[in-house]
Amino acid sequence: MRTPIHGITVCVDYAAELEVGLRRWWVYLDSLTIVTMARDTATIDLARQWAAGGPSAHLHVTDAFTRDGATFNKGRALEEARADLMARIWGAPAWILLFDADIVPPADWRDRLEGITPGFLYGCRRFQGSPDALEDTGQPSLPHDVPGVGYFQLFHVVDPVVTGADPLIETDWIHAGNYDNRLLDRWRAAGRPAVNLPFRVAHLGPPGVNWCGKGNAPAVERIRAERRRRGGRWDHERIGGPR
Repeated sequence: MRTPIHGITVCVDYAAELEVGLRRWWVYLDSLTIVTMARDTATIDLARQWAAGGPSAHLHVTDAFTRDGATFNKGRALEEARADLMARIWGAPAWILLFDADIVPPADWRDRLEGITPGFLYGCRRFQGSPDALEDTGQPSLPHDVPGVGYFQLFHVVDPVVTGADPLIETDWIHAGNYDNRLLDRWRAAGRPAVNLPFRVAHLGPPGVNWCGKGNAPAVERIRAERRRRGGRWDHERIGGPR
């Protein structure tokens, strides 16, 4: 019997994108937690529609994104949902999959996970897709993608990197970036770089422009400009400044 996979995705103003791939995720996930804000009624309605079909859909509504003056603290919201999930499945062997709402996996993605073992972080690459072009036909992979960053992060609950980490996902970044690189660094520090899975996922919409929430690209550009001014550093992007 396959070990359960529990998915968690942040979806704020991304209900339309999430809906494109939701059935493909749903076929293989043992549960899916959708994390959003109270004002995002489209995502809340979508999650409730799917929850009505069975007990394995969970809606996590939180103000963690903007708490303590953050612009869009995705890491804190994810860690809240992850902790809630761990309480529900306590003691059971399971995989946790963090994935972005705007990616769509191949229809047989679960079958392509044969051979994965606890102790590693698994990721994949993306190609640019659309609701009408979801299949991998050899399109170029998105530049600068690194398998194991936040759009797809798969790990086991008994992984030594995971057990005892509290929080596992860092919760003090002002925007939706950085937390995923820091999570990936946990495995790098243990001498186990992320494993690239034998499939790619379709990405819907432009990449890298919604760290501060969908439609707030000017704020992202200001972040990048400040990074350039600081020689590429980003430690100042924590709530309360560098530590």
